[in-house]
Amino acid sequence: MDSTYQVNPEWQKLANQIVKPQQIVLVIGATDTGKSTFCRFLADYALVSGLKVACVDADIGQSRIGPPTTVGIKSFAPDEQIRTEKRVVFDGSAEKLYFVGDVSSSGHFLEILTGIRLMVDSARQTDADFVVIDTTGYIHDPPAVVLKQHKIELIRPNHLVCIGRSAELAQITACYTQQEWLDIHSLLPHRNVRLKSSSLRSQYRKDQFNADFSGSSIQNLCFGQIRGGRTPFFIGRPANEKELEILSRLTETEIHYAEWGHRTLCLIASTPLSKAARAHIKSYLSLTRVTAAVPAYFKNRLVGLINAIGDTYAIGIIEAVDFQKRELSIRCPFSKVGDAAKQACAIQFGDYRLELNA
Repeated sequence: MDSTYQVNPEWQKLANQIVKPQQIVLVIGATDTGKSTFCRFLADYALVSGLKVACVDADIGQSRIGPPTTVGIKSFAPDEQIRTEKRVVFDGSAEKLYFVGDVSSSGHFLEILTGIRLMVDSARQTDADFVVIDTTGYIHDPPAVVLKQHKIELIRPNHLVCIGRSAELAQITACYTQQEWLDIHSLLPHRNVRLKSSSLRSQYRKDQFNADFSGSSIQNLCFGQIRGGRTPFFIGRPANEKELEILSRLTETEIHYAEWGHRTLCLIASTPLSKAARAHIKSYLSLTRVTAAVPAYFKNRLVGLINAIGDTYAIGIIEAVDFQKRELSIRCPFSKVGDAAKQACAIQFGDYRLELNA
């Protein structure tokens, strides 16, 4: 196997059992237990065995496939890999992405579950013989247990590999121990695993983002071209100039932009609107909901660029917004620059804000 990592004897023994055609393996465990290395080992082992492998990386904070904040997939064909005397190489590139929008699982369970399911479905569509799924080290508190259990039930893997002390993972696996469709395997953490500090993890993310946006360029996308996802904006009718004047008088501050929905109003104001001001507008205009933000809402926000078939073909950074021209200036990776303005028909707003080279 590749000399860049050492193989535990237990790994070899388990691989002999589970690396077979038409198998899906989900790997869980705490932070710094060797999950990612073990997933790479399984993929290497499957390639040597002549299987087409698909790797799904759902570790959104420390992703090796695609940039952080995404769930990515990459496949490897045995003939090609053996001919070039290589094994699995995670170079940050992905064949397909799903944009989660943050580096933390908290508050993003639905996005993570959706992304994993879509990437596993993609692996099935590409006729992968063997699928291995890496996950975050978020396992300890009750919401983490629920998230991991939903992953298991949504993916329905053939094998669940638990890396860590059995006691800390029992709360996740207990309800599946007698179910026939799932084989549960336990491994101790890799003996050579190194603990990484939060600062090292943060630096890794910065390096990955800087690499992804190396040679990037600004693309201007007009408001009328796009529809918004995970945001209250770009889904309604834009207010005209007269309406903006009226709203500015009502709020006693400049309203840069506003959209009308079904008895709803979303607006961007120069200064934050108080709860009382929003309540006044809501009552005066007989609305059911008023949402307000300031221009900083957009600044440095990471977004997913979605094409007409619903795929995330790139991530971008909102660097500026021009309310007069009604367009967003989005920094896109160099490889996607030519496609961004043409392909983008929807933008998914993430919670993560990114300043490059910071």
